[in-house]
Amino acid sequence: MDYEESVLKIRQKLAHLSGTKTEDWHLCLKARFGMALVFEAIRDCFGDGEIITTPYTCITAVNPILVAGLTPVYNDITPEILSTGKPNDKLVKPKTHAIVMQHTLGMIGDKSAIRKFADKHKILLIEDAAHCVTRLARGKEDEVLADISIHSFGVEKILTGTKFGGAVYINPKLKESQPDLYERIIEKFNRLKQPDRHMALRVRTYRVNNAIIQRLHGNLRRNFRNFEIKAGILEPPIYPFEQDGQQDEPRTTNKFINERILSQLETVKQNFIRRSANVNLYQSKLKSKHFSRVTKLREPLLAFPILFETAEKANEAYDLLSSQGYFIRRWYYPLLYPGPNSLRIYRYDPKKTPLAEETCKRILCLPTDLPVIETKKIIDILADKKSPVQKPVEK
Repeated sequence: MDYEESVLKIRQKLAHLSGTKTEDWHLCLKARFGMALVFEAIRDCFGDGEIITTPYTCITAVNPILVAGLTPVYNDITPEILSTGKPNDKLVKPKTHAIVMQHTLGMIGDKSAIRKFADKHKILLIEDAAHCVTRLARGKEDEVLADISIHSFGVEKILTGTKFGGAVYINPKLKESQPDLYERIIEKFNRLKQPDRHMALRVRTYRVNNAIIQRLHGNLRRNFRNFEIKAGILEPPIYPFEQDGQQDEPRTTNKFINERILSQLETVKQNFIRRSANVNLYQSKLKSKHFSRVTKLREPLLAFPILFETAEKANEAYDLLSSQGYFIRRWYYPLLYPGPNSLRIYRYDPKKTPLAEETCKRILCLPTDLPVIETKKIIDILADKKSPVQKPVEK
């Protein structure tokens, strides 16, 4: 199977799994590259302007706005879904071009209100579906809500066997409503080049290099990782310069990456079944007066979020579960994860998003890709009355 054939097969598979059409999917090396192309096309067509997004996200989801020459504006989150629930009308200005609809941890639910908001203000709706590849927000008639939808095969995403690759779905309705923008986006994707030989080597050896780094401890791990990045040996999930609002030149995939993606797309249904089963288990069994389950949605989530009554309790639970060998995430703590070097670069004022600021300190995200027996152990650890998690915080 050559490169072109592998691209076609991925697009066909994505279309089949999402109930869409093959020609509406386009590939890139990283989802952030696809986002950058979309925002660049928006600026090309509409000029300078603003994009409404959220600070409760990865820094690589905001950098594409910056590198396109646009300005991010931050809507506070609805804690129950860890993303924008009801957008703030006051954020819309004459040069507001789009709003980003993020499905944090794969929580989609009913996002029709955001579609109505976009229609009301005549702006684009960009869907950040990085945590739920192949799943898109739908309306009552099962129509795709977003104008453009971004998906990821990258590190720490729903498909654990892929480390690179992104896909962008362009709603064919955009061809009628915004033909110039539609053609500009397609043109940009068609011009993408494959990784050069140095990047291709970093991609191919990522698993081995990362496995070596994970076996090290403390400062040795950090120093060796930094050495490999500076030496051009490791392609990290986030480069240091990406914390300064910068980003690499966009690239598309290659044959090696495509083969990985195809093999993992064959496992999507089983993947979703396992994650849904664990979500259901957390929903029904995980109870405590010291934390609440954020979501009531029974979806195949990337991780299951719980919100502690204090930051101290969240830290204790994190330490406890980590000491037992479980990989527990703190998405997104700090905000704009892993945190910008300058809030000024990102035009971010913490005072304007108090719910996001408070929530990120008390959140814990539990794994959903484990065997059920391991999920039950996590629940038992958190529910143990003798654990520090269940004891009152000392004042």
